[in-house]
Amino acid sequence: MKKLIIYHIVAILPMMIVMQLFVFDYIDWINFSEMFFIYFFIYRPVVDYKRLKSKGLVNWKQYVRTWGFIRFKYYQELLFEK
Repeated sequence: MKKLIIYHIVAILPMMIVMQLFVFDYIDWINFSEMFFIYFFIYRPVVDYKRLKSKGLVNWKQYVRTWGFIRFKYYQELLFEK
């Protein structure tokens, strides 16, 4: 995941799909809420960790010790730098 555009597509596409399913009434509030929490508390932190690890900024021990919030420290590097 060294390419910036691929990172953004991988990170955002699942939530865009979930939102479309909800807007067009394929899923209800409960399913949307479950998918929302899975995305923001499981999927997105894992994707962010993989990107930060590939850039050599964090290791697993640091990431777990901060419960994944270390990704906000490296916000600029995570979202904008190649």
